[in-house]
Amino acid sequence: MLPAARSFANHSGGQAMQEEIRLTTFADEVARVPGGKSLQMCYACGTCVSRCIIPWRDPAYNPRRVFHKVILGMRHEVFEDMTLWNCTACDLCYPACPQQIHISEVIGALRQLALEAGYTSPLETVTVDPILCSGCGNCVEVCPYDALHLTSWGSMRISTVDHNRCMGCGNCVAACPNKAIGGGSFADQPIREQLTQIL
Repeated sequence: MLPAARSFANHSGGQAMQEEIRLTTFADEVARVPGGKSLQMCYACGTCVSRCIIPWRDPAYNPRRVFHKVILGMRHEVFEDMTLWNCTACDLCYPACPQQIHISEVIGALRQLALEAGYTSPLETVTVDPILCSGCGNCVEVCPYDALHLTSWGSMRISTVDHNRCMGCGNCVAACPNKAIGGGSFADQPIREQLTQIL
C-alpha cells in the first residue's frame, strides 16, 4: 500500500490534522495472491535471469523487467509479456537469489491475475485424442504443472488438458503408451532441430 497523507483544518481549533488514505497499487494486488507477496522483497539484482535457462531459447525472457513493470503499475504490459507464460517453475533461480524469492511463485501469481483478467496462454500446448486415450493416467502423474486431468467421456475416462496451465514440456507425450497426446512441436524432428539450435 502506498500511504498518501493530506492535511485539513479541524473546525474546533483550526489545527492541521493528518488523515492517511490508502491507495491500492498493482503490486499490492499481486501481493494478495498466493505466491505474490515476495515480489516486495525483490531489489532487481538480475541474478534470477543469469541462472535461468529460458533466455537461451527466448532472449527477451526477464522476470526482473516484469517485476519492475508491476511496480510501475503497467498491468497490461505485464499480462502481455511472454515471461509470464515461459517460466517453467524449475526454480534454478531460487538458490541463487540473495533475497530467497521463489520467482516461479511470483510469476504464478501474475499468471493467475492475467487469467482472471481474461488473458490466455499463448503457448502451444498438447492435445489429447479421445479415441486413442485409454484413461491410464500416466500423463496426469508426470505433468509437473497439474495441467492434465482424467474426466468422464461417455462411459470412459480420458485425459483432458487445461491449456492455461500446460507449459508444453512434452512429459505427457513421452509417457503416453497409446500416442494419444501430441502437438506440433512434440514430434521427434522438431525437437531435434530445437536442440541443435540451442547446442
